[in-house]
Amino acid sequence: MYDVIVAGAGPAGNVASLRLSQMGHRVAVLDWRESLGDKLCTGIVGRECVQRYPPDEADVWVEARSATVVAPSGKRHRIVKEEPQAYVVNRVAYVTSMARRASEAGAAYILGEKVVDIQRSGTGVSVRTRSGVAGRRYDASLLIIASGFGSPLVGRVGLGNGASPEYMVGCQAEVEIDGMGDTEVYLGDAVAPGSFGWLVPFSESRALVGLLSRRKLNGHMDSLLSSLRRAGRVRSVLKEPRRWGIPIKPLAKTYGDRVLVVGDAAGFVKPTTGGGIYYALLSGEAAAEAAHGAIAAGDYSARRMKLFEDSWQDTFGRELRIGYYARRMYEALGDSQIERLLNGFTAAHVRRELISSREFSFDWHSGLILKAMGHRELGKVVRSFGPVVAPFLSRLSRSIPA
Repeated sequence: MYDVIVAGAGPAGNVASLRLSQMGHRVAVLDWRESLGDKLCTGIVGRECVQRYPPDEADVWVEARSATVVAPSGKRHRIVKEEPQAYVVNRVAYVTSMARRASEAGAAYILGEKVVDIQRSGTGVSVRTRSGVAGRRYDASLLIIASGFGSPLVGRVGLGNGASPEYMVGCQAEVEIDGMGDTEVYLGDAVAPGSFGWLVPFSESRALVGLLSRRKLNGHMDSLLSSLRRAGRVRSVLKEPRRWGIPIKPLAKTYGDRVLVVGDAAGFVKPTTGGGIYYALLSGEAAAEAAHGAIAAGDYSARRMKLFEDSWQDTFGRELRIGYYARRMYEALGDSQIERLLNGFTAAHVRRELISSREFSFDWHSGLILKAMGHRELGKVVRSFGPVVAPFLSRLSRSIPA
């Protein structure tokens, strides 16, 4: 019998497994995949994430000090910082290296088996898996669900149906390019309704092109690729576009008797950008601490497990709430309003006040969002948009320091 079973070997599951194994606990990691880390993702992480969970040097493709934002009109705004703010990493290698470290610390990785049933009792958790026609059973004191967005396992432990309506659809392709350049972000209804598209170079000849939106995508990816070809930014498509779901709001409850939910499965994703690696890692570490305490106390009740939710709420719960309302407000804007807001944000004196401020962080967005909303000029621009933004601006205003 194991102390903890972790269902899912993504960033959250691997970090939880690593920390628990280092604490001396018996951990089994179950994943239906034979190879790990191959999920649709740009692989962009911030400076704080890299400092706290450092990738191998060889797995860092790009250090990003600048990015170019392309407005709906086509006007280009380049944003530059002296120090690297983000890093494009080899996501497969990054996730795999965490799994390797967890395995070396003692975690048992059982791959190629899909979890099909979960039973909880007063004495433990039983997890049944299937591989082909064969089935197996694993027992533990506690279960951590780290099996990704839309996982049916969440519903099986009574914490939701795993298919929240609060999500975006992302679409991404790998392309051939000529030479390295900035990461580019494309705004406007024609690119990605209510959201954005991107071109992220990771070598002299390759890049990722993608977009995400909560609205229905109808030829938007083909249109983006075609426009980038015409502009000479893309030579050819090397890997055809694929789609995936991205939550923008956490589960109403991320714990229960003998169970915790982490990472994308719990909805721990930045609502602003759809990035989830860092919050997944933080949630995995919080889950490990909560599980360790439960094992030490011999108490696996929901009341005890709530300490996990208290922990992640303290760490990034405010980020999720503010990011969610900022996204909802942005989704309400038309192209002309986005243009005005971007022109205001990138004006030289405003840029100095905001981009150069300590609130500017790739990992934490709430400080910059609130500072922008409270800015004497940008706030006025946003308020001029009237009723379409009023409900969301009201929510955000409550968090702006007096």
